[in-house]
Amino acid sequence: MSALPELTDRDSLAPSRDARTADRSHLLHRVLGFAVFQVAFYFAYRYGMAFSQASASPFWFPDSVLLCTLLLVPPRWWALYVLSVLPIRLFSDVAPEVPLWFLMGTFLIDSTRAVLTALALRHFMKNPLRLDTLRDFAVYCLFAVLLIPAVGALGGATARHTLGHDFWTTWEQWFLGDALAHLVVTPAILYWIVGAFRARTWRPVISRDQAIEVTLLSVGLVVTSYIAANTGGGSVDLLQTRFYAPVPFMFWAAIRFGMLGASGAVVVTAVMRLHAVLHGESSLAQLSPAETAFALQNFLLLRAGPLYLVAVLVEQRRNAERLLRESEERFRTIADTTPALIWFCDRNRVFFNQSWLQFTGRTLEQEVRSRGAESVHPDDQSRVRSAYSGSLAYEQVEMEFRLRRYDGEYRYMLNKSVPRYAPNGEFLGCIGSVVDITDRKRAEEVDRALAHAQRLAAMGELTALIAHEVRQPLSAILLNADTARALLQKEAPPLDQLREIIDDIRRDDLLAEETIRRLRAFLRDQEPLREPLDINAAVTDVLRLVSSDASRRHMRMRVELEPGLPPVVGDRTQLQQVLLNLVINAMDAQADTPQGARHITVRTKPNGNEDIEVIVQDRGCGISPETLPRLFLPFFTTSQSGIGLGLSIARSVVVAHGGKIWAENNVDGGATFHFTIPQHRSVG
Repeated sequence: MSALPELTDRDSLAPSRDARTADRSHLLHRVLGFAVFQVAFYFAYRYGMAFSQASASPFWFPDSVLLCTLLLVPPRWWALYVLSVLPIRLFSDVAPEVPLWFLMGTFLIDSTRAVLTALALRHFMKNPLRLDTLRDFAVYCLFAVLLIPAVGALGGATARHTLGHDFWTTWEQWFLGDALAHLVVTPAILYWIVGAFRARTWRPVISRDQAIEVTLLSVGLVVTSYIAANTGGGSVDLLQTRFYAPVPFMFWAAIRFGMLGASGAVVVTAVMRLHAVLHGESSLAQLSPAETAFALQNFLLLRAGPLYLVAVLVEQRRNAERLLRESEERFRTIADTTPALIWFCDRNRVFFNQSWLQFTGRTLEQEVRSRGAESVHPDDQSRVRSAYSGSLAYEQVEMEFRLRRYDGEYRYMLNKSVPRYAPNGEFLGCIGSVVDITDRKRAEEVDRALAHAQRLAAMGELTALIAHEVRQPLSAILLNADTARALLQKEAPPLDQLREIIDDIRRDDLLAEETIRRLRAFLRDQEPLREPLDINAAVTDVLRLVSSDASRRHMRMRVELEPGLPPVVGDRTQLQQVLLNLVINAMDAQADTPQGARHITVRTKPNGNEDIEVIVQDRGCGISPETLPRLFLPFFTTSQSGIGLGLSIARSVVVAHGGKIWAENNVDGGATFHFTIPQHRSVG
């Protein structure tokens, strides 16, 4: 047998060995945990029963041990843990004179109360092992401190009433003992024992200053708690002062260390007070056991409740601050890894991500000091500042400006920013992203150039027609002038005829001027305008321009313009260029169509989306299925004489106006082109 199978067999044994080792470790962990629970419950039960048999214990410690255990272990193990304490309660020598039925009854009451409390806390709290928010603290107090102990105390009071005790006095003692245990002991177990166990450490890392503070706090709390507990003699005023001596240290612990400090401070105070009572060193030693228990309960209740409230508020604030820091760290991580330039600002801070700093070649300190203004082109700085001052800062801002790159070149940037608000509506600042659009603007310039060239090419085809249109009024003017001269040579010139001739000359002159004006407007290369315009009037001007060419090609023009259309917003010349291109293409597409069947339909109508739709329909050869998806691509053409830019430029113009353009074949032959332009929306 070769060595390879031997190695494979040996390797295959490793996972099973590791699994068995892990199983044994897990089992040992559970056994040790169960043993620790048994020991803890035994001593808690003995300590709770050692106070006095004449009254209920001021804290019922076993409740805290059992509840904390049920919150830790899975519910499927609860029955084992609950039943395992029964021998301790039945055979402990702390209460040999207590009847068996009473021990069984209190066992059922305490077990039911612990299970119900654990179920309620697991259901209504996100993390039942910690009291991090006011809501969690309220839920904990409602179920663990008030509601369930109050109901459970009814059963306990009934059992003790059977033994001859007063029902309501017993109910009060029983209730306060259960409630105070969950208010004093349970938080301490959760934070000091369970918390340390789950963190796998008993020695948290603290700074030197924190160590000094903890030492001073601990010493002060122990000393003042001892003094307050051992108030055996002295004047009434001195007793009052000594009685409240631990309070400042308790609140110091709650404010500085949250629930960890508050629960520890309450336990220290409670232990000192209990020790003094049990050894007869307290001023409460002269009271009856019931009065002593009640005095202890009130003493700790009045301190633990407000103290935990302060601690929970501290925890909630710290959690909010931690979440805010984590959110900011996540934002910084995301912002620093994104290729876009990200910035945000508020009244006190300004942030620029790594992409911004890499683009500008400046440090964060430099950009923060100038709030990014030094990298902006000097001609754009005032415009950028005005956009983020006054009321404009509370709105979405979209603007272009030039930003200096690390090599000194100014690049065109598009900035989009939105305001940030707190949940209460307070304005917090702005956050924005900046992208480099220099290449896009240059491409657009190559396109504001190609479009102009395309207009010139289109006008080259119309030169003869325009010359014809201009020649007609000029010829009429010349003919009328010659006629007027001949009439003026007569002895009695006919004034009425001369007036008609002069009117004809004026009309023909205006016609020639209008023709030239339209031609100059169409050929002029200028910045696009965004202004309200009558789409029907713009369509009429284009159709008048191509009317002579349509007549020459024996093309019938059908015009269906929807009356009363609202104005659209856009550049008149650019939109006319789009329509002119579509109409000329429609005429070219019908070159092989019989003369009697050649016609073009131009329509305008609202399309129901607050847009105006312009439609050009022909009866030509249509568009092949393989051509249709590529129709608006640059340099794609089916014409031998075309360069494939007309429809591409038309699409760019329409999209830049916020509209869309598309084409489709007609059922009865030919094709239809559509484009939409948004309506003008007045402000006010």
